[in-house]
Amino acid sequence: MRRWLWLLCLCAPLAVAATSPQPAATPTALKGLDPYVQQVMRDWHVPGLAIAVVKDGKVVLARGYGVRELGKPGKVDADTLFDIASNSKAFTAAALSTLVASGKLKWDTPVVDELPHFELQSPYVTQNLTLRDLLTHRSGYCDPGAAWYTSDDADIIQRMRWQKPDYAFRTTFCYNNVQYLMASRFIPAVTGQSWNAYVAAHLFQPLGMTRTVTSNAALDASTDVAAPHGMVDGKPAAIHRYWPHNMDIFAAVGGIWSSANDMSHWLQMLLADGRYDGKTVLDPKTVHAMETPQMLIQPGNDVGDEIRAWMPGAHFYTYGLGLFVQDEHGHTMIWHAGDIDGMASAVVLVPDANLGMVVLTNMNQANARFAIVARVLQDMLDLPRHDLEPALLAQARKERAEADAMEKKLADTHVRGTKPPLPLADYTGDYKDKLDGHARVTLEHGHLVLRLGNPDFTGDLEPWHGNTLHVTWRYRFYGDDYATFDVDALGKPVKVSLLETGVHFQRAPAHAASP
Repeated sequence: MRRWLWLLCLCAPLAVAATSPQPAATPTALKGLDPYVQQVMRDWHVPGLAIAVVKDGKVVLARGYGVRELGKPGKVDADTLFDIASNSKAFTAAALSTLVASGKLKWDTPVVDELPHFELQSPYVTQNLTLRDLLTHRSGYCDPGAAWYTSDDADIIQRMRWQKPDYAFRTTFCYNNVQYLMASRFIPAVTGQSWNAYVAAHLFQPLGMTRTVTSNAALDASTDVAAPHGMVDGKPAAIHRYWPHNMDIFAAVGGIWSSANDMSHWLQMLLADGRYDGKTVLDPKTVHAMETPQMLIQPGNDVGDEIRAWMPGAHFYTYGLGLFVQDEHGHTMIWHAGDIDGMASAVVLVPDANLGMVVLTNMNQANARFAIVARVLQDMLDLPRHDLEPALLAQARKERAEADAMEKKLADTHVRGTKPPLPLADYTGDYKDKLDGHARVTLEHGHLVLRLGNPDFTGDLEPWHGNTLHVTWRYRFYGDDYATFDVDALGKPVKVSLLETGVHFQRAPAHAASP
């Protein structure tokens, strides 16, 4: 599977000419940005990219590069919609901040006060977890990963009661998408409005973000939309537009689609302490709370190590409310990354310099964005020159090499011509897990097929060795996996585990699934 680890090839350049005019006041410092952007797009196979830079309350650069979809003529411009992924989280925090400012909520409101059916495995954490804890990733529960990724269940929150904690409560930063989904549920609980409607009315409309959407239906109404891309069987290709299928439900976590122009309004408002176009959109105190360190990010955890590669110049790394906060050569820098299937984004604010930028791309996990961020910061703040891209490329190549080595080890375990030790029909049936959801194995046209809750995870099973079978996901962006069946003393399958996806399912006691 390893969709986040893909081979970087420098030998297949893409057409990446700028396609929308820049504002007349583009700073001289950014005049040489185009060739750099075009180079990193080639290096990372990015089909299309949009960028906006704001300085001293004005948009000084807004433009697009490349194409919305490989093989098609539509050009990216500053109005092209991209999924901003986890940069949606700051909008969720901002929407909640309007309820804090009006006295309807407090950052330290216990979750159970507004969501009485909420439950985690720890009774103590269940009773004491607050909205602030959800927004700062300090609950002690890390992201369940595949548990919500492979599921098509609209109420994944209910299954979180079966998740085991990873750390003691409030001791360690550990990124958790589902807890932002949980935080978004405060809005309908308090206001009776959906998160989607509330964010549109209280943020998008007053900010003039007229193209920004949070639903599949609204996205379908636009023609200027970037298609997500990823490496599919070793080549860059367009993939599904929607992730997950019920994007409307997960929009608060990572499903806002916006443009460089619209996001420039968001940047201007945050840099102006909540004011935009003469209006107060957010209370300055709540903007300050969002941008104030709330949780230290210690070295050693996966996210901490990753952001140190993306933003390497800091002495400290912290998380506010929906935003990372760190130092950078004497400046306070506030930022967030966004990654979702086929899209990668970055939002950066430097309040003391009244500077902000957004970079939007339509290639999976494309760290071209951070090379561009570093270049713009150096240009605009007159920082020491250091091209970040070589280090990012080296890290990506290292990860790809490690993935290739593991894949080779797994390939070497293949026993050619092998047959499973049990009749194929014995493997069929329903397999379930209270946290991970469900899986079904069926026998179709003489071979086994595996289906998880999310229909994208439908895979054909091929005998590999013993009770381990190779999984070829039909949605090729997800690549391959390995399913291992555990058998009981009677030789009957009782459990199936997926190596790459990291989920485990017990055989359901009911009769086997129909072929």
